[in-house]
Amino acid sequence: MCSGPAVGNLDMMSNQVGALAGPTLTIALSKRAPSSALDLIPNSALSCRSVQMSCLSSLTGHHHSERFALPKMTWVQQVQHYAPIFRWLPHYNIAKDLKFDIVAGITVAMMLIPQEVSLSTIMNVPAHHGLYTAATAPLVYAIFGSSTVLSVSSGSEVSLLVGTILEDIDNEDERVATGIMMAFLSGCILLIVRILNLSQLADFFSRPVMGGFVSAGGLLIMLSQIPNALGIKFASQDYPPLTVYQIFNHIIKTNLTAFAVASISIVYLFGVKIFKKHYFPSPVLMQLFESEKTTKEESQANTEELEQILTPVVNNAEVVHSHGFSLTDQQYVSLRTARQAHGDRHVQIEAAEKAIVEAPQQSKAKLLAIFLVRTVCDLGPLVVCIVGGIIGWALGSSRLKLTGTIPEGFPDPKVPWYGFDSGLIAGDRFGTILYNSLTVVVVVFLSSIAMAKRLAIQRGEDINSDQELTGLGIASVVCGFFQAMPPTGGMSRTAVNLLNAHTQLASIFTTLIVILALYTLTGPLYYLPSATLASIIIVAGYSLVEFKEVKWLYRVKRDEFVVWTASFILTLGLGVLDGLIASIICSILALMWKTKRSPVVILGELENGRFVDRELFSEAHDLGDVIAIRVDSSLYFANCERVAVFAEREMIRLQALGITTHGVVLDMCNMNDLDATTIQVLSDIQEKLAVRKIRFAIANAKSRLHDILAATNIIKRILANNPSISVEDAVRMLRDLPPSGNASPSSMSRLSVQSKV
Repeated sequence: MCSGPAVGNLDMMSNQVGALAGPTLTIALSKRAPSSALDLIPNSALSCRSVQMSCLSSLTGHHHSERFALPKMTWVQQVQHYAPIFRWLPHYNIAKDLKFDIVAGITVAMMLIPQEVSLSTIMNVPAHHGLYTAATAPLVYAIFGSSTVLSVSSGSEVSLLVGTILEDIDNEDERVATGIMMAFLSGCILLIVRILNLSQLADFFSRPVMGGFVSAGGLLIMLSQIPNALGIKFASQDYPPLTVYQIFNHIIKTNLTAFAVASISIVYLFGVKIFKKHYFPSPVLMQLFESEKTTKEESQANTEELEQILTPVVNNAEVVHSHGFSLTDQQYVSLRTARQAHGDRHVQIEAAEKAIVEAPQQSKAKLLAIFLVRTVCDLGPLVVCIVGGIIGWALGSSRLKLTGTIPEGFPDPKVPWYGFDSGLIAGDRFGTILYNSLTVVVVVFLSSIAMAKRLAIQRGEDINSDQELTGLGIASVVCGFFQAMPPTGGMSRTAVNLLNAHTQLASIFTTLIVILALYTLTGPLYYLPSATLASIIIVAGYSLVEFKEVKWLYRVKRDEFVVWTASFILTLGLGVLDGLIASIICSILALMWKTKRSPVVILGELENGRFVDRELFSEAHDLGDVIAIRVDSSLYFANCERVAVFAEREMIRLQALGITTHGVVLDMCNMNDLDATTIQVLSDIQEKLAVRKIRFAIANAKSRLHDILAATNIIKRILANNPSISVEDAVRMLRDLPPSGNASPSSMSRLSVQSKV
């Protein structure tokens, strides 16, 4: 319940602002020695400290003293700030971390090579341009990115979007040049967003909107590869429903060999996923590299550390397994939360402790066998490519559509705008390419940043969104100079890094292996069937579809379920490019709808004199001839009329009961700002009520709102000329005043003095 005027001293406000900064700031500052370097403070802590100082400055009207300012960074710290690799590389523990990073780098590279060849088919560009992305983006991101495990290269969502943009270009060289230019422009836009500090724009894209878009995108990815899986060909269609029609129209021409290869590959890829999940769900790499002489003290320490990790998760809610836009295996909160989850905490910790204690007792041979089986499951795409390559070599291009020739080696750098210089791309197409690059940026930014943040939470690390923009932006710009396509974070690869990698050195190893493959494996890649590549993409597309999310939304947040469904259906019907635009519009409309329908409640009175929402408290009774309204958000031009609507509705209800309203109280305890339109509407409400001999009071206005109202003449026309009185005082004044109209200024002043006493 809000009561009394919003008052407080500077120290209290400082503590409140500091609390908003979170424990990261407290921990960082408490661990920092007086002479320690600035780089020991996490980026988010620096941001929180800056926010705190700026908030205090705005509250007091003065800039904070220089003695509270953060120390200036040296040139070394500036280099570490913009290139995070130089923070951790000097302290890299070779004995502890190198073996994990090597294993992760090799595993991801073996996944990445077939994925890049497959995703190139979605982008409608030759396969080697996807490999160029894999040989460039991970290395650059490892230098400039802040996430320790995010694997950056081509991604399914971005590849589908790029392919949709490029499919209407008939000339292959022009398609490639356009894709390269889009990579360069996308990187430039990301860097501009970083420089202008516009990363907050991501907050305007709700999770349900992007979840619906990505889930529909996963289905569109699967749909785009069905022709390759069936071995049929037809002209590209503008809208997905037309593609479905063409598939059924040409299904009689199915290449049975291609269909068999694709079907067996899909069954295998899904099979190894299910097999790994059910029989080998836990990683054993850590146990494999541990000494067999692990002591009980070490096991106990591991248990305590695991308890610290599990406690905040279990105490908040039970997590459920999911895939798709959740980006990791444990993201969504089920309805069975807090109460039961708290009871499960000790069970989970006991199970984890038992696993930690018993694990070292397993033989190294068994642990190695488990690790190899899990790795083979992770490398399912590589296995189907090897088998498919053998089949393609045996049957030849007469029976199967093959990948074809892939140039050997790493390309020489070339300016990304060579297409314009050579006349390959018409000059008037620059605006279209820039617009398309902007749509790519939206998907890259939202998916990669969201993924990096969630991974950081799981690993207890600090992620700086601005630094992620820098890493992704520079990686994309560099890709443009090496004939690569737009990069983004990849879920399946990042999941492997999450389990095995300790630092971004794993991505550097991945890059080296991909470059080696460009010089040694381009010959065998010639025989890869398109049906095999299609099976890899279909399985990857399925991993993006998130129906657990929509079930959760349907049960808990029905309004956001509608938004998710709208984004999903529009994307399925219009295609990925138009669907993205439609999803953005859905996000904006959802924001407008929520702010337009800000919560407005009618207050009732309990027996103890408290004023509460009468809808939530059935025992609360009406205030008689007084109406008290509370708005649970700030008012602005789009929602301020709701106050008048609710007041009028309540007066009509009271009139039907034979009660004449003599006063209306507006409780502003939850409001932080007023715009000019709202002030005018409040003035109009007061005037209309005055004509009907109804007094108008404003209560619990914070100091900022008090100052705004004091600058207008409305403050002279409200009860007691004071918008900061409590609701209790306002109701008591209205009840004490005679019901014959507005009281005289003297009586108002007298009541105001009495209320203060």
